[in-house]
Amino acid sequence: MRIVANDDVPRLRVLSISAAGAIGGAERSLFELLQALPREKFEVHVCCPPDSPLSRLFRSVQTIVHEVPLRRFRRTKHPFMMAGQLRALHLSSREISILCRDQKIDLIHANTDASELVAWEVTRMTRIPHVWHSRDMTSMHGFAKILGNSAAAVVAISGAVEKHLLNEGVSPAKLHRIDNGLDFSRMPPPEKHAMLRQKVRVALGLEAHRPVLLSVGGTVPWKKHELFLETLSLLRTRFPAVMGLLVGSDQFSQNDAYEKSLRERAKKLSLGPDILKMLGQREDVPELMCAADVLVSCSENEPFGRVLVEAGACGLPVVSTRSGGKTEIVENHVTGILTEPGDAREIADACALILTHEKLRSEMGRNARQRAVLKYEVSRAARDLASLFERIPKKRETRRV
Repeated sequence: MRIVANDDVPRLRVLSISAAGAIGGAERSLFELLQALPREKFEVHVCCPPDSPLSRLFRSVQTIVHEVPLRRFRRTKHPFMMAGQLRALHLSSREISILCRDQKIDLIHANTDASELVAWEVTRMTRIPHVWHSRDMTSMHGFAKILGNSAAAVVAISGAVEKHLLNEGVSPAKLHRIDNGLDFSRMPPPEKHAMLRQKVRVALGLEAHRPVLLSVGGTVPWKKHELFLETLSLLRTRFPAVMGLLVGSDQFSQNDAYEKSLRERAKKLSLGPDILKMLGQREDVPELMCAADVLVSCSENEPFGRVLVEAGACGLPVVSTRSGGKTEIVENHVTGILTEPGDAREIADACALILTHEKLRSEMGRNARQRAVLKYEVSRAARDLASLFERIPKKRETRRV
């Protein structure tokens, strides 16, 4: 029997597809966004890889989860590898198409470009409309135009992603900008920051007076963690007690060489464990932010910059490269400082300015929190996405799969 709302209007059945099972920024954003959708209007289903952290997370909040083998599409020129990926894409899409028919799905939602490839194929098989939620800024070499034409709508998570999609050939008529939103209820309230600062520093063996820089992001080359190491090394001449915390891992197991190079670079710069702690993947990033003095973000072509909003929610000023969506989040010299990409010395100078002036640091932290809560509350993003979903025409007659 079809579940209906109190006013007897059937709820829209939405299937959200995530090709990734690990929980990175895109998956965390998806989780918080779907949780914020009004349940009186939508029956939410999630399709993701079996026995994955993401499937377990959604099940923990009683979301309907359908586990389907999905592969993140990897760029390759190897014909056999490409053929294998295309076959896997077809098989996954076929299984999801049958699922859509059995569950009477009204609308498909593709989280990330990798998921869009699956949604595109499912729409071809079923004629169920889909929304492409683009969270990336990687060129698709003309294919984005084809995907955009197939989608009922394309969501860009920032102005930078919107501009990228336009350059890739996606029709302006299909594009809708809905900036990422965050669930601030999982962020420590201001009155607990001082207590958490002390608690986390004790746990990490950090003295109360030590200046601490924090960098958070997956160990992928475009995050430019080597610049964070260079920055830390440069700052040691002015702040001998400075400490760096590097948080993140190679969640998709595609960048072993890069992770190894970071450890080798740290060794060459004499950044031992008393100066740099490489903490790997952590679930307590908000608490770590309370213990830090500055968040440093060195990435290039960042589609959004979720970690910058999280830092703002924790009252932590940031030093960030002027790149991608990050320039939309950081108000220069108000909530943090923007620097030129690739310039470790400029990043170090900006960090030194914030570390030296406690009043400036506190003022930037307060401004960052106000801006984060004002602009990036997840309920705003959920309202905008819900409105978009409701405007999309219902599916045409479904073909036999």
